[in-house]
Amino acid sequence: MERSLTVSWDDPAVYAELSDDMSFLDIFRAVAAGELPQAPIGRLMGFEILEVEAGRVVVSSQPGEQHCNPNGYAHGGYAATLLDAAMYCAIATSLKDRTPWTTIELKINYVRPLAPSTGLLRAEGQVIHVGRRAGTAEGRLTDLAGKLYAHGTTSCMVGA
Repeated sequence: MERSLTVSWDDPAVYAELSDDMSFLDIFRAVAAGELPQAPIGRLMGFEILEVEAGRVVVSSQPGEQHCNPNGYAHGGYAATLLDAAMYCAIATSLKDRTPWTTIELKINYVRPLAPSTGLLRAEGQVIHVGRRAGTAEGRLTDLAGKLYAHGTTSCMVGA
């Protein structure tokens, strides 16, 4: 039986129109509070920002059938994207201004498979170091009971 998924999102230009006084920390807090729209990738993947503080971001999502390979498990890219979002955003919350930044390296270790029956997941990103040109962070992907499904690290170029 064929299934379908409809996704809608807000124009990402809304972020470019924000005051330069608003930091990434402020922006991600506003997204978590529902005061600003999620980025289009968050809507597409079913992500929600739960917690935001300087150097730490928690993003949640539940794997669905649309994330699965033919074997019934969520594609590894789903977990990687969820972890990348949390780690990438954690680095952004540590930047003093809205300097552009982007992921340049991502390393994910998968511990166990994800399936729609896994339930809600939490990806926690925590900054390791942020300098003038690069930032690094680590992340853990767990279920609500704290069981680990994947962990990883990222490097981001600052001033991209």
